[in-house]
Amino acid sequence: MSMLNQWRKERIKPRPYAMCVNKKTGAVYLKRQYPWYIRELPFAAAFVAVALFALVSCFGYIGVRTDIEHRIHRIEVLEQSIERMKNGNTLTERQLSLTPSLDDVYEIATDELGMVPAGEEQVIFYQRSYRDYVYQSDNLP
Repeated sequence: MSMLNQWRKERIKPRPYAMCVNKKTGAVYLKRQYPWYIRELPFAAAFVAVALFALVSCFGYIGVRTDIEHRIHRIEVLEQSIERMKNGNTLTERQLSLTPSLDDVYEIATDELGMVPAGEEQVIFYQRSYRDYVYQSDNLP
C-alpha cells in the first residue's frame, strides 16, 4: 500500500502558491498560481468564439452575395426578354400601321368598286366536321 501512496504523491503534485502582499494594508496572503493554459483559458475561449462568429458571418455573407448575384442575373435575363418583346411589338405595330383599316376597305369597296353588303338571304352557313379547313367539291349555290 505504501507504494501506491508514494505513486499518488508523485502523480499528484501540490499546487504552487505565491506569497503576495496587499498594497493597501500590507497583509501577506497566499495566491494560488495556475498553469499558463488555465490562466489563458478565458481568452482562448473568447478568441474561439469570436473566430467562429467571424466564420459564420463570412459564410452568411457569401450566401447573401451569391443570392444577390443570382437575382441580378435573373433580372438581366428578364430585361432581355422584355426588350425582345418590345421589339416584336414595335414590328407588329409597324406592320399593322401599313395595312389598311376595315373602314378604308369598306369605303373603297362601296364607293369605288360599287359593291353592296350581303343581305341575310345571301349568307349560307355550312356544318363542317373538321375545324381547320373546308373542301369545296361542287359549286356553291
